[in-house]
Amino acid sequence: MQRIARSAALGAAALLTVGLISTSGVVPAEAATQTGGVLQILSPHYSDRGTPQFADGSNVQRYLSDTTRGIDARMSVSSTSSASFILTPPDDKPLTTGVYRLVGQQPYGAKVPTLAINGEYVYGEFDIIDIASDPTNGTITRFDGIVPGIGEFRFGEDTAGSVIFGARNIVFAKTFIGLPKTMQVKTVHNTGSAPVALGAPAVSGLHAASFSVSGSTCTATLAAGASCSFMVGFAPKTPGPATAAVSMRVGTATRSVPLTGSAFLGTSGMTSSGKGIVDKGKTTKVTSANTAMTVVSSAYGWTFNADRLDGSGSALNLRLTTPNKTPFPVGTTRTTVSGAYSLVDTVNSSGCDSNGTVTVKQFTLDALTGLPDTVDMSFTQYCNNGEKLPQTGILQWQARADVTAPAAPSSVAVSAAAPRRVTWKASTSKDAKSVVARLVQGSGANVTPQSGTPLTVIGTSAAVPSVPAGQQYTVAVFAVDATGNVSKAATTRFGTAPVTVMAPGRPTITSTTDGTGSVTVAFTAPDNDGGLPITSYILSTTYGSYTVSGSSSPLTLTDMPAGNNMVRVTAVNAAGNGAASYAVPISPK
Repeated sequence: MQRIARSAALGAAALLTVGLISTSGVVPAEAATQTGGVLQILSPHYSDRGTPQFADGSNVQRYLSDTTRGIDARMSVSSTSSASFILTPPDDKPLTTGVYRLVGQQPYGAKVPTLAINGEYVYGEFDIIDIASDPTNGTITRFDGIVPGIGEFRFGEDTAGSVIFGARNIVFAKTFIGLPKTMQVKTVHNTGSAPVALGAPAVSGLHAASFSVSGSTCTATLAAGASCSFMVGFAPKTPGPATAAVSMRVGTATRSVPLTGSAFLGTSGMTSSGKGIVDKGKTTKVTSANTAMTVVSSAYGWTFNADRLDGSGSALNLRLTTPNKTPFPVGTTRTTVSGAYSLVDTVNSSGCDSNGTVTVKQFTLDALTGLPDTVDMSFTQYCNNGEKLPQTGILQWQARADVTAPAAPSSVAVSAAAPRRVTWKASTSKDAKSVVARLVQGSGANVTPQSGTPLTVIGTSAAVPSVPAGQQYTVAVFAVDATGNVSKAATTRFGTAPVTVMAPGRPTITSTTDGTGSVTVAFTAPDNDGGLPITSYILSTTYGSYTVSGSSSPLTLTDMPAGNNMVRVTAVNAAGNGAASYAVPISPK
């Protein structure tokens, strides 16, 4: 299906126009706008990035919520602030639970979902930790999605008239040891009709020292209809994954929210030195503790960047190119401006195309993301402008002596009866020092130590919380060594995968016959009926409003003017109108 095409810079206010969310060729049956849901985020939009936003109840309007078109929710945060959450499924696939690596806007041929929050396209990990849909028409009845470092949106999970926690899971973006705390806000909203007693929020758990609570506006009593909030911070003390929980007494019960974070491993930093136009006779040195270091994928390689923490821009940037994004080989490799391998060194926004050499000690890629996982290399470059002054430097990204992950735990099993408990055999690696266990909905494909919900590990077992019926769940167990290296996931599943339906796929037009004021179109059914019987087909023109429907091929349009036009066929089932066939030309007489 054709996907939403929208500038990443589109403001949240502009997104309030409902017409912007329509998708060409995909028109399921009309559904009334629904209210309800909970949003707790830090806005990712460039105009107010990092601003806390919370909305729930009638302040959340859902214009779409089905497996074919996805979710379009708009929120009134305050009298002057709004938010939006627009999630589009992959092409020709229903929206389902899973761990996804988002790649931003995808006009056509999308293989993963596309998510825009406040008009800003989201990149990186996105975790749908819960989803349920009606097997008769694909309407999504329950949803919970989390973007690390941004926040959570959910609906169909909270009881009306209860105390609402803005976030039921807090997941921080991966960060470096030594950087200032990253913060997320947690809102507590009493939607009931009576005041509720509250306790002070507190952090506990295996990595409690890496998390903190501050800035609480919550007092001993939360009045009916009132809200309070507090900040949760993450500053990792050890490399690798970190889990804990923040708990608060609400009335007579204590409620806990899982906390998840992760720290980069080893040593990360860059240096550049030289007397030419780039370095200007100075040496620039950045580390993961004094700058915000990142690595992103580019068309032919990767870009490592170090932004100053005061927000004044990039201090140092290295752009690497390799054949088909393969790792640089260990040893010395020649780099050229237009060759298979290249390196561009930019200092304080001053850079040049260059030739030279790189000497590599380590260069490995992450199997899941395709991004560099471990890099340790030095370089000597000469600007391609005739000057003969060398630029020399070093690039390290998670450089470390121990790059070997421990062996995964084994024999993972979940008890059949509730309350369930998962057990496993410990890793056989001598340097394995801890275990991370996660509960995820679905098959567990692409699961990471940050996916889903953390389980509290005691020895070689963990309690599994109660979960909604009619779903499949996976428990993933990881071993972690002292360096922070994480094993592959050892998994086990329980429950039954639900039936997920959607609108039909794309029919194929096989022939057209032009007549006097008419055209007859033959077609074949789509390969995918969406899991529901196809009830009808619609033949329509691209230009003008000529349509006809029927139960099978062929279909004939009549009373048409002579001239050139285009036609397409759409299949329909109980989930709605599917993607239209590719348009073909016609010329009625």
